[in-house]
Amino acid sequence: MGAYHPRMSSPVRVDFSRPMALFPLPAVPVFPHTAEWLVAFEPRYRQLVEDCLRARTNGEILSAAPFALATYAARDWPGERVGDPPLRPAVCVVKMVDHRQLQDGRHQILVHGVARARIESIAEPDGRRLYRIARLAPMLSRVGGPRRLPVLEGMIGALLAHGELARMQRFEQIRNWIRRGSVPTEVLVEQINVMLSRSDDVRYALLAEPSSKARARRALRELTYLRDLIDHAAERTASASQRGVHDN
Repeated sequence: MGAYHPRMSSPVRVDFSRPMALFPLPAVPVFPHTAEWLVAFEPRYRQLVEDCLRARTNGEILSAAPFALATYAARDWPGERVGDPPLRPAVCVVKMVDHRQLQDGRHQILVHGVARARIESIAEPDGRRLYRIARLAPMLSRVGGPRRLPVLEGMIGALLAHGELARMQRFEQIRNWIRRGSVPTEVLVEQINVMLSRSDDVRYALLAEPSSKARARRALRELTYLRDLIDHAAERTASASQRGVHDN
């Protein structure tokens, strides 16, 4: 589960008027309001991390420059492509919230998603700079941080509190957040979508989806599907046991 990092509880301002470094990966690792550890091992991405850290204004990791996690467009990718080697246009702008310098020169970084964006244009490596940079456009025009949505939160809580879903430990953190009212509902939606996305194509579609309502519908649909699936499996197991049939 890509955890919601407590140090990122306040909205983060991103200056989209300036080009941003691109860190391309084979698949989508995070959405806004989720976090994941990455390792930068190629020289160009080591340099990217070092340049972002060098931009710190007060020595704190959170003041390091943001960058964008992009994904490569495979040969069979049917959608829009940008640059060469080609990238898919939707990206997740991230901030580093933890950093570990490894002995062999690699960087282990914990990144936290802060915004969805689209690549407008790409500048190739130039001179000292080994990595690509891009002009980005934000997908969300609404100002402010993630929202509390009581009706939606109640629907999520009801799904996670009944049947076999209530037994699943992987959702315990989300249930705790709902009980305490400590995390905005839109963050819960991002967490659920990260957990239940069954393929990179689905993850990318969710990253490229600008509508929070559409992402919420997806989270509810996936939770409902999982509930029905495991409840049905539990009923069949109980029925077999009542007939004296046991797996052995």
